[in-house]
Amino acid sequence: MRRFLIGLLLLLVLLVALKEVQKPIDLANSTLVGPRLVTGPICIEEAVDVSGSMTSFTPEREQAERELFTFARRELNPNDQMSAAFFAGSAELALTPSPLDTLTAAPAVPAGIDSVGTRLAPAVQALVNARNTASDACVVRALVVITDGEISDPGETASALALGSYARVYAVIPAGTGWGRPEPLRGELNSVSVYHFNDSGMGGRVASVLADAKPLDVVLGDIVGSLTGQRLEQNT
Repeated sequence: MRRFLIGLLLLLVLLVALKEVQKPIDLANSTLVGPRLVTGPICIEEAVDVSGSMTSFTPEREQAERELFTFARRELNPNDQMSAAFFAGSAELALTPSPLDTLTAAPAVPAGIDSVGTRLAPAVQALVNARNTASDACVVRALVVITDGEISDPGETASALALGSYARVYAVIPAGTGWGRPEPLRGELNSVSVYHFNDSGMGGRVASVLADAKPLDVVLGDIVGSLTGQRLEQNT
């Protein structure tokens, strides 16, 4: 029985290892495969948490956003759109809705954001107010929120999301927060899809396995693929 259990454990380890080998490890060497299933522009609105609790993730986030913009320009259609806002106690718009063929770099954090607090609703409102409804031809609109889930205004955020008429809303959070939904993402925000990205800490490494976390740029690439109906694969 002992030998059987050891053999079974080794088999499980091998299967996990094979699965990990097949996963994309970065966006720079990944591509979207399969036919694009949407016939018009997709619009991705990004809200980025820059409060104090997210400071340790700043280098990883900035690198992932640079990779995302390069990947999007390479893999998506020129008329697909992106916009971005940053938030903490207040929010500032950093990128108005722009076709990908007009973008050259990921947006930087604007000055003037109140560093005290973590309020997502103002960021959502800024993104919605920046839309040009006269020329908006989006067939799918999604909001991607990079945060640790410790937002302080879930009620106001739920109202802002309803007004935003998003087809999909994603919260991308560090695996170290645990593999469940952070408390502020329950209840009124329970419809938000939660993705986890790898955390370099010991707790984060354990949670990364349990939560099926991935590198942040790969998570963002997976989200893009889900919007076009394609899948993300590592180049061979």
